[in-house]
Amino acid sequence: MGQAIRPARAALVALALAASVRAATPASPSATADFSGGGRSETITARTKGKVVRLEARDDFGKRIARADAPAPDGGRFDVVLSTGSIGSAGTLLEVAASRGETICRSVWRLRDSALSRLPLRTAGGTLPDCDSEGWTSHWDETRNEPARYVRERTRGVSQGTHHETRVFSFAGFDLPLDPKKSSAEINGVSIPEWNAATLYPKLALEGLSARYQLSALSRGPRLRLEADRERGAFDVRLFDGEGEMRLPVTGSKPVERADPGVDLTAAAPGGERVEVLVTLAGGSTPQDASVKGAGRFDGGYASVLHWDERKIELFPTAEQEIATQFLPGAWTTDRNERLLITAGGAPAAVRFGGAVVSLSLDAAPEGTDLLLLPGDGSRPAYALTLRGPNAFRRTAVRCGEANEKPACRTDGEGETFRRIGSQVNVR
Repeated sequence: MGQAIRPARAALVALALAASVRAATPASPSATADFSGGGRSETITARTKGKVVRLEARDDFGKRIARADAPAPDGGRFDVVLSTGSIGSAGTLLEVAASRGETICRSVWRLRDSALSRLPLRTAGGTLPDCDSEGWTSHWDETRNEPARYVRERTRGVSQGTHHETRVFSFAGFDLPLDPKKSSAEINGVSIPEWNAATLYPKLALEGLSARYQLSALSRGPRLRLEADRERGAFDVRLFDGEGEMRLPVTGSKPVERADPGVDLTAAAPGGERVEVLVTLAGGSTPQDASVKGAGRFDGGYASVLHWDERKIELFPTAEQEIATQFLPGAWTTDRNERLLITAGGAPAAVRFGGAVVSLSLDAAPEGTDLLLLPGDGSRPAYALTLRGPNAFRRTAVRCGEANEKPACRTDGEGETFRRIGSQVNVR
């Protein structure tokens, strides 16, 4: 009788244990710190609540003072990890990382005025998404005299090789903006700089731009662009002209000690040849000029379009943008007293001619002209400009065929000269 009862009891015990396992709730991590900055500790606990992470903040007496929901991956059960970063007398920040498989949802929170407020992570491209599967890790970088920095890192393979990126976000009260100066990126061990985007032109060709006369050398000559993209993991020297282009991946970089700070770049040509590019920087982040050796017809000296004064250095990414903002805006007239008001067009290298917005193009200008005016509405161009010194230009009608025609546009007639109102000019 007793032997018959023991198996039954054992079965009941097993059923009870199974029921208790099924009823058990997932682990609820918590973190204790002076989150509010009031000098006393609070505890924040994270619990799974359906499709979110339920956060509850309690004071040191156990009274709940705030509650909020943090994002979590879709698809069921997920793991939650909490980490903290001090912001000194202002309190402590909390990172909530909820993960399922390769997907991680991260959010950063601040306890203030009895409320849990989320601090968005902002980059130049906007606010980062809640969740990703891109292999990022995160941690807090504690410093002695500054608020902790929130750091995200990843290493991955891209078309140019191995890309390692570190993004540093600094506390700004109500958000965590990216700090480009503290952030970094490398491609195959070569640091990718945070340089201003600029097109560099042959130095002699820029003399025509300064004189507002004879821009053919500028429009027909070679160009250089240093394309450094930390987010994409690319660092190239791009050389191009009317015959084609060379895109050379940078394989080495070292600073140059001299009066004007610079960087000596090594790049790889398609045939394996070594190309040297010495870049001089203005203000530490603006390519001022460059010299190229080993790239055949592209060898020589280049410079960007800069304006200098006692207070600042102004960079124009292209010659077209400099003309659109520094030369064309103003009131103009013809010998027939036809008046024309030109204003900024609201976009780079764009102006408003009366009621029409057009973009300027050196490359597409017909033979004998400097700039083709490309209508903002996508219609075919009707005019081209030829600069005639600092206070005059000639507007010529053009006829343009299909985009694949060579040349795409031809001048139609002699054109008409416009002079800046209030100026005394000798038109050449």
